[in-house]
Amino acid sequence: MADNDKTQTTEEKQPTLEDIMGELPISDEHKQALTNLFTNLATQVVQSNEKMAVMEATINELSTKANEATAKAYEGLSADQRYQIEMAKAAAPAQAAQTQMISAMLGANRGDTGGLEGLVKSAESLNSLRDFLLPPATPQQLALEQAQIEQIRAQTRLMNKVTGKKVEDFVEGKGE
Repeated sequence: MADNDKTQTTEEKQPTLEDIMGELPISDEHKQALTNLFTNLATQVVQSNEKMAVMEATINELSTKANEATAKAYEGLSADQRYQIEMAKAAAPAQAAQTQMISAMLGANRGDTGGLEGLVKSAESLNSLRDFLLPPATPQQLALEQAQIEQIRAQTRLMNKVTGKKVEDFVEGKGE
């Protein structure tokens, strides 16, 4: 059994960096440089792991404190009230961006390219570009659109009769 103990300790013994470097067919100067490189690398990995462990502990501690503060802040509120508060918090950035956009359009940059006038001009430019790029409607497209309008009108008349509502005159051009 003593022999088994010796083989187990021999097998469990990890080779050192010097043992590995001793087998390489390179000069002692290069072996020393590689040893220093690996030693520094291992040291940096250990230090990084320690820093990450400290950061993780700090994050966990801050998270616990934040959860406790949130629980205290919501004390005595109903679930609906808590929901409304959380929704307001979530919507705040979008509301701030919308306010900034509106103030930029209406107040700031009152030159040729800014403000509401600039927005209107840009919309007019986009519409004219769309009209230029899109071909005019063909007679078939116009007829199809007119048929769809007539179908909606017929369905509306039928539903008015079924529900007992007063039937209105659906004359071409009226109400459009």
